[in-house]
Amino acid sequence: MPFTVRVSVDDIAAAHFLAGYPGPCAVLHGHNWSITARIQADRLHKDMVVDFRGVKEIFKAIDHQNLNEIAALTADGHRPTAERLAEYLAACVVEHLSTLPNTPRLLALTVRETSRNEVTFEPEQSG
Repeated sequence: MPFTVRVSVDDIAAAHFLAGYPGPCAVLHGHNWSITARIQADRLHKDMVVDFRGVKEIFKAIDHQNLNEIAALTADGHRPTAERLAEYLAACVVEHLSTLPNTPRLLALTVRETSRNEVTFEPEQSG
């Protein structure tokens, strides 16, 4: 029977702007982002699905950053929207999980831009 954990970090202060957006988000502004990952594994490693600290470090890497300066978020002309941020952070978490012997998998990653606006990215599961 699988175990599922939820790892969250609140108050990640990061700025961005959405070039070409027809509104105030086109100007550099910031949010206190909240990020949550749901991770599942069929077995434990060292009595854990995943060390929460490792996942939280991925999230905290964007703290006090300008998201427009993260090349992976703006490659191919993309803008650092909440959706792109969720996809980017999910890829980082999946990469981290791939190094663990109990093969945990990311079920979903949610990015909350404000208390009323959030996006959830659910990566495709292989196999």
